[in-house]
Amino acid sequence: MKKLMDIDIADIIPFSKGIIVARKDTLKSGEVRISFITYDVKLERPSQSTKGAYLFNKFGDAYEKITEQLGDYLSCDAVVLPNKHVAVAYKTGELGLFDEKGTLYWTGDLQYRDCPVSGVAAEKKYLWCVVPDNNCVIRYSPVTEKIVLRIGGDSSTAFLNPVSITNYNDVLYICNHQSFKIRTIDLKNFTVSDYKEFEEPIYRYIRTNDREIVELESGVYML
Repeated sequence: MKKLMDIDIADIIPFSKGIIVARKDTLKSGEVRISFITYDVKLERPSQSTKGAYLFNKFGDAYEKITEQLGDYLSCDAVVLPNKHVAVAYKTGELGLFDEKGTLYWTGDLQYRDCPVSGVAAEKKYLWCVVPDNNCVIRYSPVTEKIVLRIGGDSSTAFLNPVSITNYNDVLYICNHQSFKIRTIDLKNFTVSDYKEFEEPIYRYIRTNDREIVELESGVYML
């Protein structure tokens, strides 16, 4: 693994050439300042970026209208769906759905067994989220507004404090904070497998431009 940065990170997202990081700096006055950095994974070089580039790559074409309604655009996960709608999820369980023009058409608190869901990944007409406090992953239908499938939870040890989820080529990658593992779910048959294991907690997995990026407790690394 190659360590890319060990700064205080507010958020990290993929873009076409690598990742964009929202860096958090606390000034002497106590005020928190956010700046943006891109890292080109092929050139292996960081450079300064802009808030606009970060928002566009996170929320899509309608980012201006979406972020005006959100206010807090940093602490949420977002995914652009196949129909160009955007799903936004906070760790509190609050979920919002925006159409391609940035109009909010549904919002609510999504929970499983009184535990808030967080994270969001898209699979055709479904959304996948993690439930950290219930050690499971759920598949949610925005059309019926129902959880239609759960994997893990109860007495299962498939997932231990899962904190984020991504979908690449119909394989879900789930970062488990407590077990230090990335585990996968193959959406063709829902088989759960180990993918990577680390020596410290993992928060996020990103695949971009044929490279793999992980955010660990000690910093951001390229595998």
